Amino acid sequence: MNSPKPPQTLHAPEVEVIERLQVVIYLSKTTSAFPELEMRSCEEYALTFGWDVSLTVVDDDMETPPDRRPKLQVALQRLKDKQAGAILVPSRATISPIDGEYDEFARQVEKAGGFLQVAPR
Repeated sequence: MNSPKPPQTLHAPEVEVIERLQVVIYLSKTTSAFPELEMRSCEEYALTFGWDVSLTVVDDDMETPPDRRPKLQVALQRLKDKQAGAILVPSRATISPIDGEYDEFARQVEKAGGFLQVAPR
């Protein structure tokens, strides 16, 4: 006597999970007030593209060049560690009002495998 065959099951094909882009919002605090408007603008921009905000950094050290700002380096390190793919800022001046400094930091971000994005209001 033959034993019955187990029923054949159909399994859904394996689907590759697409993860959403993680971004770091980097804000500058130029007054004693929290940069609420700039933060909301960046959050809305991220939402528009379906990006997740993994970290928001608020820096009050805007006199120091970008490569010597510890909080900006924390944001860059997230990209180097593959925990984020972009840094989102409300304006270029958030990184530096000096074009050369902004461009140099953008190159560092690209070298880390990410991109620097300005979120217009």
